[in-house]
Amino acid sequence: MVSLIQAPSLKKLPLLLFLLTTLATAQSAPVPSTPQLSPQSAYDQVMRPLEITRRAITNWSDAETAALAIAIKQAAEACIARTPGQFTGDDLIAYARLCALGQQWPAVLTAATNYITSTDASKPQLAQAYAYEVGANLHTNAPKAILADSLAMLNAVPYNSITDETLYGALHYLQLAFTPDALTLYAARQPILLAALRNPRPATRPATATETPVPIHTLYADGLAFAALQQFAGDPQAAAKTVAELDTALPATLEPDDSIPIGETHRQYALLGTPLPAIPLSLSLFAAAETPRINTNYGASTVLFLFPDWCAQCVRLAQQILPTLFRISESEVHLYALLAQPAPPVPAAPQGPPKPSFAKLKPSSTAPGQPESPKTAAEQLRGTPTLIVPPATISQFAATDFPLLIATDPKGIIRFIQPASETALNPGDFLDQVIMHITEQWPRETPPRATAPSASTKL
Repeated sequence: MVSLIQAPSLKKLPLLLFLLTTLATAQSAPVPSTPQLSPQSAYDQVMRPLEITRRAITNWSDAETAALAIAIKQAAEACIARTPGQFTGDDLIAYARLCALGQQWPAVLTAATNYITSTDASKPQLAQAYAYEVGANLHTNAPKAILADSLAMLNAVPYNSITDETLYGALHYLQLAFTPDALTLYAARQPILLAALRNPRPATRPATATETPVPIHTLYADGLAFAALQQFAGDPQAAAKTVAELDTALPATLEPDDSIPIGETHRQYALLGTPLPAIPLSLSLFAAAETPRINTNYGASTVLFLFPDWCAQCVRLAQQILPTLFRISESEVHLYALLAQPAPPVPAAPQGPPKPSFAKLKPSSTAPGQPESPKTAAEQLRGTPTLIVPPATISQFAATDFPLLIATDPKGIIRFIQPASETALNPGDFLDQVIMHITEQWPRETPPRATAPSASTKL
């Protein structure tokens, strides 16, 4: 019997196998069940650890810091050799940039102000001028000028990436030490954010940096920061109204590059006003027999600094926690670093009496001239109030920037979540401001004193 199906010729067999393989691969390719970031956003996400590490100058090499010091010195000399009155137009912005590198803030302020107040018909770098003006006031600690110039910037230029970055710095400066001013600035910006969310600009490649639109997820995070500060100021009703307005202003459909980060931002915000969740603890680096008091006793406030093991500046910050605890010992504040990493192996207890050590007689395991292996984060933090927690703790708190400061009130209710700077533990800085506000806004309850029964009381 002759088959109706002809066998393929040898010449056509490789092509047939290729087509069959391609078809099978296409049919078996998994379809993502959840939204995924675009390749560019995924790349940006995986580059975050490098960016966080590089932004801390203390992580730079000796050669880089030496070159920066030379650049600052030469920029200062070049700035001093000139005056703002010599320049007009775009040269004023270039002069402000030069003086900012040289840290000559009065000259920066004058140059930026001259550009803003000039009678030129065209001011293409007006956003940069306001950015330099606000920046100079930040470096000279002038809160009222920061507020006034930030409000003027909102009214004078479109809300673009430069405006967003400038106000981010201003609001973080004002939020704790000058909370009413920060709330005023947030309230003035909020209608602009809502309008931008309702009518998002297309994501086209801009001709200049000043035309860079702010992504939808950044606009939403900026608006949610207003609600977070309203909660911190003790006004949860206003915060709920702010969140409702933001959610209403969001476009009906969002690309994953916006919907995913918005979801994470909202998830972290939702932790505010809720009890601190259970945090699995793998190991205490302070003392083997120590029993951490997280989730059992919150003192006047419990503050946690959460970070992964690759964050070098976070490790340095955690090394300062013990002296900070001594400094604030009278405040009854509990302070821990949470090092998110897999649990390290714990050596077994010795069986029987310890044997005499002959370490001094043994040759070094490191060859002469060979550098020793760098210490791990856990080794560097041995003897500090640091607790090793599972890596999933980072996702538990939707952390994307480090170290993440998480602060509770005496009842263990989360009142503040925000990334902290390297100077957070300095006296009067970020930590002190957060603790002071929490202890004033949510004071620790004191039990009533026992009184002797009245003589007229019937037993």
